[in-house]
Order: sequence, then structure tokens, then C-alpha cells
Amino acid sequence: MSKLVLVVNVKVKPGHADALIPAMLENAAQSALEETCYQFDVIVSQDDPNSFVFYEVYKDEQALADHRQTPHYLNYYRVMQELGDNVERSIQLHDKMS
Repeated sequence: MSKLVLVVNVKVKPGHADALIPAMLENAAQSALEETCYQFDVIVSQDDPNSFVFYEVYKDEQALADHRQTPHYLNYYRVMQELGDNVERSIQLHDKMS
């Protein structure tokens, strides 16, 4: 079975990134401690400090579902929801080939 890769693009309107960055970084740090999360990187664009990419690798879809129930994910999601229209997010799922 191949590993599941989640690529999340997050775009925050100027002036609102400071509200989301701590929750993003805490989510990544705590996620990396999950047994079935193999990698969680938060990447910021060199051209736009309000544009981020999450690169996450999980054992499988159940591992991702379990991750989405953790306190750190729920806190990140809550902060993102509070920002409302000031943040856009898109998600892509991939199967890791190598």
C-alpha cells in the first residue's frame, strides 16, 4: 500500500497571517509526533509571505482521518475558520510513488 500525501495550499490576506502562523506551526510540530504521520512541512513562498504550502505524508487514509480529530488540527482549523474570508485553502490528495 502506498503512503498518502496531502498537499494543502493556504493563502491568507495581508495582515492576517500572524493570526494563523502559530496554529499552523503547532499543528505541524504536533503532527510530526503522530505515529502514522511520516512528514509534515509548512512551506512559505519566497515571493509572497502570505502564501503557504503544507506537505504531509500519512500511512493511509485512516491516519489522515485520525489526524483530523487531534487537538492540534482542530485548533488550527478553528483559527482558520475564525479568519473566514481572509483565508483560502485548497487540498490535493496524492499517492506516494517513491
